[in-house]
Amino acid sequence: MTTRILHLLLFAWLFSHTGMISAQETFNRKWDGQKIKGVRHIAYPTYTGLPFLTDVWVPGQIEFNSGEIADSLFLRYSAFKDELLYYNKSLATQIVIDKASIGGFSFTAPDGNVRTFRKQYYDGYMKGDRYFEVLSEGETDLLAYRKRNLTTTSPYKDEQEILKDQEYTNSYQFYFYSPDKGYALVRPNQNAFLDIFNDVDQKPVKKLLRKNRVRISDEGSLILAWKIVERAGYKVILR
Repeated sequence: MTTRILHLLLFAWLFSHTGMISAQETFNRKWDGQKIKGVRHIAYPTYTGLPFLTDVWVPGQIEFNSGEIADSLFLRYSAFKDELLYYNKSLATQIVIDKASIGGFSFTAPDGNVRTFRKQYYDGYMKGDRYFEVLSEGETDLLAYRKRNLTTTSPYKDEQEILKDQEYTNSYQFYFYSPDKGYALVRPNQNAFLDIFNDVDQKPVKKLLRKNRVRISDEGSLILAWKIVERAGYKVILR
């Protein structure tokens, strides 16, 4: 019996160490020389709402700093911690990818749309590397920082009848960005959008939006408005 237990312990030890190595190995034989660096994910506290951008794991790919692509991955972006997870099927383990090792990622959302994120250094409040979703790309990009916070709410009981008073809430931020001039925060409403242009352009931009029957009130109308105005040749002021 003792010998059998020792064999089982030895097998478990070998499996765990093999797992730690495999957790960093690639799935796609086209990039066997590259590794995904990361650590095992520790579950977030459970509250109303979700810390993740998607409810489920989604197919996607990551781009290493070298430019190489690792595809055929199951990804999940944490808007709570601004970190990217991938699911290692062979180990049934969630891995938090080392942000310093990649330049961006993309995934196919449950609705079929491909969403692209780019790692960039943000030099405003709370400086550092962030993942920004690219909403529109051009001479000036329109980006979204998908942030979710834990906020205090009225006490409630979860599924286990445990009393809680916090929930995950969206705190999305939108920016115009160019490599030369940096970031300019823009809110998804008409006045904030017009304010990002110089005084001379504000009136014709407003007229252009009215002609196209666009009234900015949310993310979708912000993207549409920017595409219309950008095509017309107007430029935002990046402060």
